[in-house]
Amino acid sequence: MRLDNHPPSPPPAPPPFSDLQFLSMKEVCRLTGFSRTHIYRLERAGAFPRRRKLSLNKIGFLRSEVEAWVHSRPQPDLPTEDDA
Repeated sequence: MRLDNHPPSPPPAPPPFSDLQFLSMKEVCRLTGFSRTHIYRLERAGAFPRRRKLSLNKIGFLRSEVEAWVHSRPQPDLPTEDDA
């Protein structure tokens, strides 16, 4: 048995600060189709990306995390002509 003695690779670099985009709660609701209340429930259950405090009275969700979450969701079956 041979073990490679390579040093571990460094963790991936975080995205440049200018690439960080935040979504407001209103934008998250529009993107997901969920109400604020449902978003809060999912977040509290650990089933949705957490919001970030941007300032004293402002929160935001990282766009990349919300989009990744949306793409990870199962896609509903669309009705076919036979269903009509």
